[in-house]
Amino acid sequence: MGHRLLIVDDEEGIVVTMKEYFETYGHQVDVARGREEAESFLDAGSYSLMIADLRLHPIREADGLDLLALVRERFPRTRVVIFTGYATPEVVGEARRLGADAFLQKPQALSDVARVVFALLASPA
Repeated sequence: MGHRLLIVDDEEGIVVTMKEYFETYGHQVDVARGREEAESFLDAGSYSLMIADLRLHPIREADGLDLLALVRERFPRTRVVIFTGYATPEVVGEARRLGADAFLQKPQALSDVARVVFALLASPA
């Protein structure tokens, strides 16, 4: 049986590609293009795993970290992958402190993202 995944990214190509890819493995994939949309999905129930871009809006830098904190508070068993092109040592440290399970730098091959996702789904939270 597949898992429920939430992908949060404002780059259309990334979310479409990931959605199609993970659905071929039998997972149910919801896609949000911003923080508010992601929060409405999270209000409707829990996910096995969330992949979130750190930066969902050009002005605000930490939407992904805010979502991470929200998920950790409400759904402690949900695995979280932060996926960003804006990694600094401070941001990586903050993501780890907030409980991110993985931190991936963009650009990243889909096969590498999938390897991390499948490993997290296979291991207990």
